[in-house]
Formats: sequence, C-alpha cells, structure tokens
Amino acid sequence: MFDAILPGLGQTLLLSILALVATGLLTLLLWPLAVRRIGGRLGQGSGHVGLLLLRATPEYLLVYVLLLVWGPSMLPALVALMLHNAGIIAFLMARTTDRLPRRPDAVSGLRYYLWECLPRLYGPFLAYLFYRWEIILRESAVVGVLGIATLGFYIDSALAEIRLEQLLPLLTATVLLNIFVDSASRRLRSKLSLAEH
Repeated sequence: MFDAILPGLGQTLLLSILALVATGLLTLLLWPLAVRRIGGRLGQGSGHVGLLLLRATPEYLLVYVLLLVWGPSMLPALVALMLHNAGIIAFLMARTTDRLPRRPDAVSGLRYYLWECLPRLYGPFLAYLFYRWEIILRESAVVGVLGIATLGFYIDSALAEIRLEQLLPLLTATVLLNIFVDSASRRLRSKLSLAEH
C-alpha cells in the first residue's frame, strides 16, 4: 500500500513546488509585457492577448501535447503548469499595476517596472503565487492520469485494476496533502501579511 502512496506524495509535492517556483519566475518576466506604462498601448494590447492565450489554454491540454512532443517525464507537466499559472498571475498583476497611482516624478519603461511596480506590489504578487500553490498542487495530482507518476497516476492505476484497498488510502493521502498545502499557504500569507488587491 505505502509503495504507491509515498512515491505519489513525494512526486506530487515535488512537481507542485517546482511549478510554483517556475511560475513565480515566469510571472516576473511576463508581467511587464501587459502594462501600458511599460510597453505603451500597442505593447499592452499584445501582452494582454498573449496572457489571455496562456490563461485560456487548459493546462491538461498543454501537458498532453507536451507529453506527445517530449515523451513521458515530469517536464511536460512542469512547463504546462508554469505557463498556465504564470499567465493568470501576470494578467492579474498587470491589471493591478495599471491601477497604481503614478507619481509625477515616476520613471517609465523597464525602470518603472523595476523601481516602481515591484517594490510596491511584491506583497500582492506573493499572495497570488501562494494562493495558486494550492491549485498547482491539485493540478499536479490530476495530471497523473496522463501517465506522470503523481498521485493521480496511482489513483488511476488502482481504479483501472479495481484495487479498492489501495484506492481509499491514495484518495485520503491526496486530501491530506491538499489540506497541508492549503494550511501552509494560508500561514505563509498570514505570516508575511500578504493580501491580494
């Protein structure tokens, strides 16, 4: 029984943490692409379209396509989760940035992003990121049905082979892992006094 639970838990948690870090880094790169004061009206429009495509493409579809291209490994899931979630957070941060009151002496372009936006919006950025961690964890478990060795893979295998004695502990482990990450995420947001705007 534990030969499926422990590897599944470890792989799911590992994938979610790697995807969280990758999402944060990609968000920092994508965020300024959709801000009017950085890219102008044209840059903002094309940035919004790009982020809309990333947000609108289901991560499971991305995982499936990348599995066909790269073969079975954790990399397709990591890239798909990173692209989808970074698109969501970058879009939210760009909208928040466009609502910021601008000081008369504020710089523009990339300097505006680095010296004005990031210092003022790091709290909401981290809050969104930690909130998405809960969702990334659930997605990490579910992509297992596509053949990636996360909890979903072991649950799918137990269902396919009608091994109900393994299914219940796997489902319980999935629920407990979600509760753990949800609690850790809430504690981090509270401890760092983070709030979404």
